[in-house]
Amino acid sequence: MKGSTLALCVVVLTATGAAGGTAACSSSNDVAAGSGSSSGSSSGGSEASTDAPAVTGMLPEIACTDSIDSVYADPGDVSSKPKGAILKCAKDRDITAAELLAAAQSGVDAGNAPYTGKPFTSGAHLYRVLYRTERGDAAGSPGYSSALLLLPETPRVGVAKGLPVVVAAHGSRGQGAGCAPSQNLDPVPMSATNGQYVQVDFYHLVYPLVGLGYAVIAPDYAGYANFGGAGNPPPTYDSASDLGKSVLDGARALRQLVPNSVSQQTVVVGHSEGGYAALAALSMANEYGVDGVLSGVAVYAPLWISKRVYGEVLSLPSSFGFSSSSVGAISLWYHYTHAALLDGPDAGHGPLQASKAHDLDPFFKQDCWAASYPDLIKHGEKSANDYFDPDYVQSMSSALGIFGNGSCGDGGAGQECQTWVERMTADWPHLAGAAASVPLLFWYANGDTTITPDDMQCALNRLAADGVSAKYCYDPNPQLGVNGEGHGASVSQNADYVADWIAQQTLPGAGAPTEPCQTLAPNEAGAPQLIGSDGGPISCYAYIPSQ
Repeated sequence: MKGSTLALCVVVLTATGAAGGTAACSSSNDVAAGSGSSSGSSSGGSEASTDAPAVTGMLPEIACTDSIDSVYADPGDVSSKPKGAILKCAKDRDITAAELLAAAQSGVDAGNAPYTGKPFTSGAHLYRVLYRTERGDAAGSPGYSSALLLLPETPRVGVAKGLPVVVAAHGSRGQGAGCAPSQNLDPVPMSATNGQYVQVDFYHLVYPLVGLGYAVIAPDYAGYANFGGAGNPPPTYDSASDLGKSVLDGARALRQLVPNSVSQQTVVVGHSEGGYAALAALSMANEYGVDGVLSGVAVYAPLWISKRVYGEVLSLPSSFGFSSSSVGAISLWYHYTHAALLDGPDAGHGPLQASKAHDLDPFFKQDCWAASYPDLIKHGEKSANDYFDPDYVQSMSSALGIFGNGSCGDGGAGQECQTWVERMTADWPHLAGAAASVPLLFWYANGDTTITPDDMQCALNRLAADGVSAKYCYDPNPQLGVNGEGHGASVSQNADYVADWIAQQTLPGAGAPTEPCQTLAPNEAGAPQLIGSDGGPISCYAYIPSQ
């Protein structure tokens, strides 16, 4: 989940159509991290607008005349609006197929392998939208999510035949105000307070989909737009209900925008935490509703492991310190964002030490996913344990630690521990009933150092035990970045295969993907079995609790 400041500097993004002009490729561009200013504004005066070619292809069927700033502002009371209703729609820019491809082929540094698939056949019309959703609390409180909308200039099968709705769920970004991918479309200097470190992964996820002719909506997830606003809890990390609703309502929103250009079929694609969000949406689609037919789910290296690991990590501070692992930082994000959503805006610090809780505000409210987090170690802290209440750490260690007995114990800390164990359990739902029958495509690549093979074997075991209708593909030798990481390569190297698989599920006569998919032999339990460098089977990581 690394990124690159190359971003779109490999091309100049020409904003054709109504906006006219060009979107400059520099850090002085109007769109800086989290600014929300339009980069599609005319920079060439009336002559540029006069010479702009006519806009062709799929376009929104509603007015998109709002400002980009308004997409990230307080929309007011949305409680009367139906799920998926469009609250704001703003034109961003147009990008040619060649420019999309050049951007997707960037990012060779920092572990991001470039896209190497088939050439793109379509340019894209980019918009930013805000739509109505629900939050993942018990009440299903009103919420809203910003998103990037990408409509093909050359639809895959022609507008008249109806494309599926495609929702692209992004991976880990950090939970701060400026981390949302739709706010970081232009190159800006990499810092702790923007999402540029992982933005290339986002381009690899969404650009091949629209470049190969699909209409795509990429939700930021609820909580990023109007960050910190009254009644708007922060975006959650790994909340199945919260993320799943944003994904499913993203499909509703896209269908609201182009109702006459899409079919009733929906496909969800996700990478890493976005793979988790996609599977969470699948788990709740029958109950929450999907506004059509969920025809397929495709996931790259999904974070589909027990969320109890965010409690168990507290029993192993030396193994999961800030200097060697991101799990401690994620545990803090998980607890903070869930407490703010489920327990109220004044309870966001949850089981943290009261004396240190506010020291974490810069990390919670500003920091995005990065190689390191200076805001976590500014007073010499070494692990998440330095922030959690010691009694809570002890209770969690007793319940979930490698030497624990499964009991949180008695007293206030024990009760708090039990509450969080139940939440962590709920955030790894089973794929039962109708969810198990939805076609699932699963991609994992060798060399993944973010979700390692022993972690991924846990996910494979769980999916197989649930009896899902899955096709498992393993990339044994992806073209890796200089750091040899396969986590992002699972996306960039196989995105065109996924696009063809979507066609197979949704477009009559499309046929199966022609590129190879190496499958894994099943183990005795029937789960696809990853093999280690010694030729032996890889076991599910012993420190990840089962449930």
